[in-house]
Amino acid sequence: MSEFHPPAMHRKLPTWLRRLFFAHRSGSSRHGAGHYEAVFLAAQARSILWGLRPSSLNLLPVRYASPSTIAAIRRQLHRAVGHLSEDVVATHRFGITAAVRTMLEAELKVPLAYTLGYIRQNGQRLCCTPIAGLEQMLRTGIAPGARVSLHAWLTLPSLEVIDVSFWALFPDLGCAEEREMRSLFMHTEELKGRTYHPQWVGEGFVRRIGVLKEYEGW
Repeated sequence: MSEFHPPAMHRKLPTWLRRLFFAHRSGSSRHGAGHYEAVFLAAQARSILWGLRPSSLNLLPVRYASPSTIAAIRRQLHRAVGHLSEDVVATHRFGITAAVRTMLEAELKVPLAYTLGYIRQNGQRLCCTPIAGLEQMLRTGIAPGARVSLHAWLTLPSLEVIDVSFWALFPDLGCAEEREMRSLFMHTEELKGRTYHPQWVGEGFVRRIGVLKEYEGW
């Protein structure tokens, strides 16, 4: 089988997105205002290049997180996955995040993008695998039962994030409110000491390498 070289497909992308993707690969992106938007769009472009069919997300200058919506999300998550142990949530974070997406979309009445990547907190990279390593997984696959150092969360059109498993993966690093709610719902610009770094958009990556187990009420 011939090896798939996604960069050769870059002409399939719009010019503005192509420039953003290759600028990001060269390391020109910086932290600060607009950083999450830049890396999210680059992740979306990367997912398109690899044929992973990411969901589209039209970015909007609005905020969805409010006391009432946060409370509603908390109720929905408690009803759906509140019975799951910390270990189960951490182990099955890819499937759980996928399972609650449709439910939370219905609650918020807005599309949510399944997002994969890593987190940086207080200078430490968490669940981080370099892009080259992730792309190699797509080329060659992974051993059955192998663990992948990668995180999953949901991105709103406002660039707010909903993270339903960080508290379980890193119980000592989550804030008290996050541990109590068993989730995080906040805009990326408001996070203190933590940044999210998308690498893929959509479920395509974890489905292709075989680590997305469908939620069946574990």
